Amino acid sequence: MESLLRDMRYALRNLRKDPKFTFVAIFALALGIGASTVVFGVFYGLLFNTIAAKHPERLVVPLITDDREPDTARPLALSLADLDVVRQQNRVFENVVAYIEDSGLVLADDGPRRYQFFCTRVTSDAFEFYGVPALLGRGILPEDGSPAAPAVFVMSFKLWKSSFHSDPSILGKTITVDGEPRTLVGIMPPRFQAFGGRTEIWTPLSLSRDKGRAYTSLPGELLARLKPGVTMPAASADMDTIVKRFAADHPKDFPARFNVHLQTARDHLLAPAGATAFFHSDLKHLLYDLLAAVFMLLLLACSNVANLLLSRATAREKEMGLRSALGAARGQLIRQLLVESCVLAAGACLAGCVLAWFSLRFVSAVLPRVADVYAGSRVGAEAGLGLNGPVLFFALALAVLTTVLCGLAPALRATRWDLQPLIANSGKSKSGALRHGRFRAALVIAQVALSIVLLAGAGLMIRSFYLLTHVDLGFSPRNVLMTVFLPSPSHAKLPPIKSFASSEGQAVLQDVMDRLKALPGVVSVAIEDAMPGYSPSRGYETSLPGGDRSEEVGVWSADENLLQTLELRLIRGRWLSKREVQTTQFVGVVTERMARDFFGDADPIGRQVRMKEFTDSSLRPHDVQFQIIGVIADVKTVGPQKPAIPIIFLPYTVRGGFFLLLKTTVDPASLKNAVQQQIWAVDGDEVVPLTSSLEEFLQRFTYATPEFGLAMVAPLAGIALLLLTVGVFSVMAYTVSLRTQEIGVRMALGAQQGDVLRMILWHGLALLSAGLVIGLLASLGLTRFLASQIRGISATDPWTFGSVALLLIVTGLLACYLPARRATEVDPLVALRYE
Repeated sequence: MESLLRDMRYALRNLRKDPKFTFVAIFALALGIGASTVVFGVFYGLLFNTIAAKHPERLVVPLITDDREPDTARPLALSLADLDVVRQQNRVFENVVAYIEDSGLVLADDGPRRYQFFCTRVTSDAFEFYGVPALLGRGILPEDGSPAAPAVFVMSFKLWKSSFHSDPSILGKTITVDGEPRTLVGIMPPRFQAFGGRTEIWTPLSLSRDKGRAYTSLPGELLARLKPGVTMPAASADMDTIVKRFAADHPKDFPARFNVHLQTARDHLLAPAGATAFFHSDLKHLLYDLLAAVFMLLLLACSNVANLLLSRATAREKEMGLRSALGAARGQLIRQLLVESCVLAAGACLAGCVLAWFSLRFVSAVLPRVADVYAGSRVGAEAGLGLNGPVLFFALALAVLTTVLCGLAPALRATRWDLQPLIANSGKSKSGALRHGRFRAALVIAQVALSIVLLAGAGLMIRSFYLLTHVDLGFSPRNVLMTVFLPSPSHAKLPPIKSFASSEGQAVLQDVMDRLKALPGVVSVAIEDAMPGYSPSRGYETSLPGGDRSEEVGVWSADENLLQTLELRLIRGRWLSKREVQTTQFVGVVTERMARDFFGDADPIGRQVRMKEFTDSSLRPHDVQFQIIGVIADVKTVGPQKPAIPIIFLPYTVRGGFFLLLKTTVDPASLKNAVQQQIWAVDGDEVVPLTSSLEEFLQRFTYATPEFGLAMVAPLAGIALLLLTVGVFSVMAYTVSLRTQEIGVRMALGAQQGDVLRMILWHGLALLSAGLVIGLLASLGLTRFLASQIRGISATDPWTFGSVALLLIVTGLLACYLPARRATEVDPLVALRYE
């Protein structure tokens, strides 16, 4: 220990004597360790620390898959009565709970204030099942689910903080929640992600009150905890057997052929769901890709520092030779050099942790935009990101790893010598320089190859993101505010489950639209029943009258204003008229894809198509023929990268509609509150589950995840380029210093400055070219793992690889130029006296 402390003091003195070397080495390692720690923090926070629950590793979600659509799995929905059967008959679960995600309205005690919220009704034992204590008060207890129990609810930390200003006195107050007075009994802590990450209010779900409901009437999900030692395949088989018994008794409520399997709650939180599953990047795969990329960056930083240490060790060979001649063992010398590397790694680890702390704060601010789009925001904004114990342990492990990677190879090579030449030689060891030159060149080539892989991956993501944001959607989302209007059953003018096709529904809807049109900055208001860009349905069988061939098409309800509001492009014919909409005429406007599929090159105007059936037979016509009056450009309905499907636009009075679209001359976001107030003026109990600008919606549900991946990968690529520049510059500078005498001799014999400059640049170009070839070959294989993150281009896109190669060559030559330029300024007389 005394010798070790002495070596450490000596290492600190040596590093103080060479501040430039110390700064560059710590800077390079700090970038590598800091970036690795940030990515691992995100990786650990989202994949292993997302669920703050009791035994989260054993939480599972049952999914059901229709054999006709094997790639599409949805959460299993059962009646609450059958939930009891599952609890009694299964042999694999400790317990199973159910929950229903919904939205609602909170009416504050001061009257006028209303708060839109996301509500989840849970079985009364769900909070006990999850095992997370409340921040204030208590959670929902089993006795809260009895019919005679007082109506209670629990609030999320986010809603408590944003809408009630973290006021603890609100606990115990009675507040109207979705039309029913309820007592607030608890406020959950920030990281409570149970039963939907965006949930803001939880209420108990009564088994007695909901007993006997149909299987499909529960749009929620089941959550179960496996018994210790039970495997996922065994649990899936057990659950599949139980559910197929239900299907035998109720065949209409299940697909003809299906399978039930389990998914871990963690994977379920990260998996895209609903319409977003059609076009989403896979966040889980993105995190694994980022982890692989950051380890390559760490190797790049280590090779950079190893090269610096090797150059430093070469200059100290005479010192090491003298120490050996005076009795120092080779192991002692290796230990001394490793201690120096350890000091550098320790300083870099401290600096890297500081860098990671600030970076994780930034990522935590950006992450909610990404988390909100996944599975209905099941990954909440409070995911546990930060320098917690596991992340700090990871940073410490990186410091140990970098000590070995950076210091061991240079230390071993630096202590291989022949003492006689070292002691006899009065200057720098040329034999050592030659001996280590090949190793340094190999390290530079490795740096270039690793940089190519990182830059190619980042380049592919940048190009893919650019193409994604420039896809022609067939409509314009600019200055469009989107809101949902579903008149509540309590509205006096509108009996429950009345369609907008009814006269009562049209009257209420017209009242709302008139109020919205009167808002300042609103140009037009349109109605439709599909979310623009996110309506994957093709379930309506359509054929030509008298024809045998039929095809499934998408059906959108619309009014006369939709063409102007979304700036759809009319190709031929005309759009729906106000009279046709109000009198429920059987006319329609088709997209180019539908016109081409049904009529080829013939003119479709005036032709008719037959819609075989609609979903609700009591409200919508059957086997009617719709006359085509117009053709518009194709509209993207399942994400920007999916082909456009055939679509027909019908008057909303035929089959209803509940999306209101407002074209504005001002920022749509500025009208959100005004729109809600106008809707509440018509229907005070109306829940407006969605009010968002269409551009914001596209950003969240289409661009946020690739943008997040780009925001993580681009800095890594930039750091890689910076480290490569530092590495090439330092190696070339040291090479020039070793060749000072040679350069002086060449210039004394008549070599011009241009000749010396070309000689040094050609040497650097040779190293860059070798690394470039190896890196490109590696990239062609490794970038295929990015296939899930890139859309619209090939994983071997020549433009991307060509641009990356050119950038790397230019950057590398610039790093070579300054040492080469310095070499041309050598005075031959000084150089000849150099030794």
